[in-house]
Amino acid sequence: MSSGLSEVLSYQNDELVHRFAEDFKLSFSDAQEIFLETKRWLWLCARQRDAIQKKQPVPAFIPLLSEAYVIDLMWHTFLLFTKDYAEFCDRYFGFFIHHTPQTRAERESWQLKAEADPAAAMQERRKSLRQVYEYIHDELGADVLVRWFETYPERFKSIGG
Repeated sequence: MSSGLSEVLSYQNDELVHRFAEDFKLSFSDAQEIFLETKRWLWLCARQRDAIQKKQPVPAFIPLLSEAYVIDLMWHTFLLFTKDYAEFCDRYFGFFIHHTPQTRAERESWQLKAEADPAAAMQERRKSLRQVYEYIHDELGADVLVRWFETYPERFKSIGG
C-alpha cells in the first residue's frame, strides 16, 4: 500500500459530503465525520488486501458493514462519484477497492445453515465478528471499534439499516 492512514484521512471531497448530508438529512459536520470514518474503513480494506497478498491471516469483512451501516451508506455515496472514487483509490492505494455485497446464494446458504442449526450458526457468526473486531482493534484502536459498532448505530439509527 502506498499511503499511510494520516495521508488517506487528509483527502477532502466537500461535494460528496454535501450530497450525503442532503440525502440523509444530516449536518455537514456529521457527514464529514462519517466520511472520515469511511476513509478509515477503506484504508483498512486496503490493508486487508495487502495482508492477503502477503499470505498473512486476516478475517473476512463480509458481516461487518451490516453492523456499521452508516459507513456503508457513505461508501455507496462515494461510489456515486465514480471518477473521484477511482482517483482516490488509485492515488492512495494503487488499486480500486470494489464494493462487493453478499450474493443471494451466500445469503441463502447462511439462512439454510441458520435454520438447520441455529446454535452453530450463531457461534460461527460470533466467531467471525470477534475476529473482525479484534482486527479493527489491533489496526485502528478501541475508540474506532466502539465508534463504528456502538456509537454510530445508536447515533445514526434514524437513517436506518
